[in-house]
Amino acid sequence: MTPQDLPPELLVEAMLIEAEYQGARESITALLDRRRRTLYKLWRACKNPSLVAANLPTTIKKETVEAAVVKLAPSQDFEVLELFEISPA
Repeated sequence: MTPQDLPPELLVEAMLIEAEYQGARESITALLDRRRRTLYKLWRACKNPSLVAANLPTTIKKETVEAAVVKLAPSQDFEVLELFEISPA
């Protein structure tokens, strides 16, 4: 079977399904962005990812909140750690 022999009705069906699939992917991406922004705002309120996760459905884990923070937080949201030298024993 050559490409010219492909059944037109199946090609149309495949194109319609692909359009629907791409629309669903776009929707889930937008929803994921909203989820991250909301988790980040909750984290900003208390700076405790465990507390945020404990007050949400069990599908939200501490790591989910931390991932949102890492993705969205500007550098000002993080504490600068002082590094010091450890002398050899």
